[in-house]
Amino acid sequence: MLNAMWMLVGLATAGAVGGFGARFLADEWLRRSLYDGISVRCGVPELCVAVGWLLVGVATSSALQLVSGLAFVWWCVAVSLVDVSVRRLPNTFTVPAYGVVIAGALFAGTLWAALMGSVMLSGIHLVLRLISPRSLGAGDVKLALPLGAITGLGGAQVWLLSAFLAPVITLVVAVLLARRSQVPHGPSMCGAALLAWTIG
Repeated sequence: MLNAMWMLVGLATAGAVGGFGARFLADEWLRRSLYDGISVRCGVPELCVAVGWLLVGVATSSALQLVSGLAFVWWCVAVSLVDVSVRRLPNTFTVPAYGVVIAGALFAGTLWAALMGSVMLSGIHLVLRLISPRSLGAGDVKLALPLGAITGLGGAQVWLLSAFLAPVITLVVAVLLARRSQVPHGPSMCGAALLAWTIG
């Protein structure tokens, strides 16, 4: 019991350091993309990664799940930081992540589940994008590829829960902030996928 407590404390502490790395990555992308004067607020990513890594430590039962979960949380926070800052989801964040997930699924013999999850989720977002271009960006469609693949690997229930929760989270945040047209959808997609993945 004591060892488990220390492990969780260590994960939360390491998560704070990892959050600094996510903030540095987001700030560096913003700088290279000529978004002068825009930077990520200190403390927010550190807290998000620390809490995320703590939850992963509680929810996972194997070393592979733990490592995968930590990487997933870190990537989701980095992607969300950019989207919240400038309402963009960079290809340099989404496309390589999709390649990593597909390569891992191919190695594990679960390629079909990953491909089906990604195609279905990105397909839904693409249709919504075509129907209402102002409600979803092209980046959201691309983000759906790795998130759909990851949740697809978790099974149908995980995928469905993620797909259902994402618009609900965006709607709730929009209502709370009274800014329906200004809320980026990427963080909600990431949060929904993380929650579904953790539960699953």
